[in-house]
Amino acid sequence: MKHVKAFCVCFLALVLVFQAGCSSSSTSSDDVITLSFWDFHSDSQKDFFEKLVKDYNASQDRVKIEFKSFNQSDYGTTKLPVAFANGEGPDIFMVNPGDFLKFAEAGILADLDEYFPEGAKEDFLPASLDAVTYEDKILALPYELELLALFYNKDMLADAGLEVPKTWDELSDAAEKLTTEDVAGLILPTDKATYLNFVWYPFLWQQGGSVLTDDGKASNFDSPEVVKALDYWGSFFQNSYSPSKLQNGPWEIGHVGNETAAMQIVGTWDVPALEREYPDVPIEVAPIPIPEGGTHATAAGGYKFAVNSNSEHVEEAAKFVMWAFADDPDRALEWCTDVKFAYSPRKSVIEQGEETYNSGIPKMFTDEIYETAIPEPSFNAKTVDTIGTALQEVMFGNVSGKDAAKKAHDVINESLGN
Repeated sequence: MKHVKAFCVCFLALVLVFQAGCSSSSTSSDDVITLSFWDFHSDSQKDFFEKLVKDYNASQDRVKIEFKSFNQSDYGTTKLPVAFANGEGPDIFMVNPGDFLKFAEAGILADLDEYFPEGAKEDFLPASLDAVTYEDKILALPYELELLALFYNKDMLADAGLEVPKTWDELSDAAEKLTTEDVAGLILPTDKATYLNFVWYPFLWQQGGSVLTDDGKASNFDSPEVVKALDYWGSFFQNSYSPSKLQNGPWEIGHVGNETAAMQIVGTWDVPALEREYPDVPIEVAPIPIPEGGTHATAAGGYKFAVNSNSEHVEEAAKFVMWAFADDPDRALEWCTDVKFAYSPRKSVIEQGEETYNSGIPKMFTDEIYETAIPEPSFNAKTVDTIGTALQEVMFGNVSGKDAAKKAHDVINESLGN
């Protein structure tokens, strides 16, 4: 499950154009409906979706899906928003949790509730469907739950005389001692984006903190828990334990895999790469360290399948989405355990994949991390952007957590109409 940057195109303009625009679906003269499907996957993950589309096209003769995959960095920042703003959005696409509310509020997501196969909704974890429900409508299909953890080079820690860090203080100490001219102590995301927020949330949740009040109607961003989480996060950059420029994406395990970093907070999606690309590098996984008196927490992210509500063929697009991940569990199991490693939001798939989920590195996630997972929250566009700004200020702006939190608190409250 990888995240992309927040939208850079004004959503108000997008909505106005969207309401009058059209999707890219078409119907040919022989009544075959052609639907466009966009995503951002690469390598074996792209191969999976190409085969998925090929199999579906071969399974019936009424609908033809045309699949296109874009560079991940461009997908959410330019390709999708520009296409929708021009009334040329795809019929089927992927949306991440950080951007879900923006799409929902813009009216771009079709209601999928009526298209679930009989009995399928009961197979999904209720929290996974709650996360894609807006105004009592299920506006996307969850198909993966991706959990964050601390990935580390066991030999680097041992050579430095360090135990696997379990607390914030131990993580800071390890990052300091492992940082050299050639090796970064700890890799964290650097760019302002939904992924940056995603990785930071566990540090807030470990203290029982939250971005908004319990009723979701006001900001809680000036709370002591937010201030502490901001200051702690910023300290890694202020002390140069975490680099401000990255050679690979912050979601790629290549930093630790290529031994240019000792530790990295990334997710389950990188587990297959350890065996496939870095079999000789002693990489292991542990829960994200917690503050004194805190409790373990990790974020459960993962992209969702969505249908363009302005498509001329919503029903046909929705049927493909359901066929892909709400029907035969073998497809969902292949995605979550063969192509990548993630937890399925479907109980039947977890049961069918029991052997995978309880062996090797996945066993660490299953035994010690899975039950601490909190779904990645969806906030309005202004709140998402403001959280990112606060993080950037403590990372690179020499701003205290208290000052960054207070400034963001006021902006978030204003965006909520307070």
